[in-house]
Amino acid sequence: KLQWFLDAVKAHPNELKLVGAHCHLGSTITKVDIFRDAAVLMVKYIDAIRGQGFEIDFLNIGGGLGIDYYHTGAVLPTPKDLIDTVRELVVSRNLKLIIEPGRSLIANTCCLVNRVTGVKTNGTKNFVVIDGSMAELIRPSLYQAYQHIELVSPPSPDAAVSTFDVVGPVCESADFLGKDRDLPTPHKGAGLVVHDAGAYCMSMASTYNLKMRPPEYWV
Repeated sequence: KLQWFLDAVKAHPNELKLVGAHCHLGSTITKVDIFRDAAVLMVKYIDAIRGQGFEIDFLNIGGGLGIDYYHTGAVLPTPKDLIDTVRELVVSRNLKLIIEPGRSLIANTCCLVNRVTGVKTNGTKNFVVIDGSMAELIRPSLYQAYQHIELVSPPSPDAAVSTFDVVGPVCESADFLGKDRDLPTPHKGAGLVVHDAGAYCMSMASTYNLKMRPPEYWV
């Protein structure tokens, strides 16, 4: 497959110029060893490509560094850790390194602030209904992503805690922000925060069901 691609580039020298190599490993990666393994493989490809006369200037190792979505206090690798892991290989081939660390830099810089519009039960499950929805933050309903959820006001020490699904007002059974969350029973109008909304949230928001996108405030 690589040779077929290189032959196609050679056949169109005026339209195509091969200048780098790129890979993508996945999302919410918590260990940087995988980037080292990928770099080893990628420099082999680059050596083969250069062997056919192409001037490869850069390696884009991609992104995927995760954050502590579950708020466990885990210490996760940083973009610098990623760079340090592949530095020797990149330098040995005189390559420029490109990384895509967006989520790890901005995911925990934003949150979605909501108000509770009601609490209800169907007899077997309890629900906290909020004015936010899958239209503003689709990650949980789209691919069951976990977002940490808290009430704005700290509960009293003796507050009773129940298990709730946190849901929105959109007429979709998939309109939820969190399932099986242990929370004090909130009152109508209480503030509720969905944390870590800085990546893949507003960029994926919609106006579904005539829901307007929420305003953004910089603090």
